[in-house]
Amino acid sequence: MIPPTDGEYYKWKEGDTIESIAEKFEVEPDKIISWHGNRLDLADPIVEPDTYVMIPDGVDDDQPLFIQVVTRESTSAGSACGGGFQSRGFFSWPSGARYLSGYDFGQDGHNGIDIFAPEGTTVWAADNGVVTMAQGGWNYGYGNVVQIDHGNGFVTIYAHLSAISVGECQSISAGAPIGASGNTGNSQGAHLHLEIRQNGSPINPWLLLQ
Repeated sequence: MIPPTDGEYYKWKEGDTIESIAEKFEVEPDKIISWHGNRLDLADPIVEPDTYVMIPDGVDDDQPLFIQVVTRESTSAGSACGGGFQSRGFFSWPSGARYLSGYDFGQDGHNGIDIFAPEGTTVWAADNGVVTMAQGGWNYGYGNVVQIDHGNGFVTIYAHLSAISVGECQSISAGAPIGASGNTGNSQGAHLHLEIRQNGSPINPWLLLQ
């Protein structure tokens, strides 16, 4: 089949890692993680052997040109944390500002929106849920990041934070503070990067934010 973007499909093997395959195809690991068709969970980016994964902008002469695409089922760390929330599919704004400071959804493959938020601005949970990731570091370019499972397949991701004020498996209410905006990871200035995913696929946040 013809790939939906420039790049290659790769059949995952036992022992492969995101980093090793990114190096093999000479791409950044976050490109593999963020490609929506791969349905990888940021909190648990594990790929089962024999799964075909899209490598955006990747080139490998050893790979066949036409292959069947079989993506792994989206997994959620929420199952390990309990849960029981049932999202309605509508979300409140996670910061006091409501305009962009950078890329919009879909622009240059951007899977979320960048919301204006000076460093240290309080970030709020967009809906009730359970925290499935609260982790500092690079995190494939997301920087310090919080991920919340809201049930019904909905997940929100809050990236580039300067501080995190919640822990994994913590139940959270809509509007509760989860951290502060920042400039960590692959970021060109302080802001909040927000993603909303359903069953592993990114959704334009503008369609769901109230």
